[in-house]
Amino acid sequence: MNNRGYSTGFAWVFALVSLFGLGILYIVFNQVFTAHLVPTIYGMVDDEQLTYQIDNATRLEIHAGIDKYMTFFHIMPFVLFFVVIIFMVVTAIRKEGESEFR
Repeated sequence: MNNRGYSTGFAWVFALVSLFGLGILYIVFNQVFTAHLVPTIYGMVDDEQLTYQIDNATRLEIHAGIDKYMTFFHIMPFVLFFVVIIFMVVTAIRKEGESEFR
């Protein structure tokens, strides 16, 4: 296996940059969703003049769907952070194991 050019430092820097990028993306999209999109959708669904044809069961289903999606959205960054941290540990262990045999 040709490992020329591979370094643990590069993998760690790449992982740290990925963590920073994930954090920035989460902050931006969280603001967009929670401050703009979700209230707009709730307002349109609950407005009697705009949605006089939507019954209460459908409104509740729309609210439940949005709540379920937002719960998933709030959990997803923690899952991605955990995956990146595991990547960092695995690359450090893999490189450490290679250096012992040389």
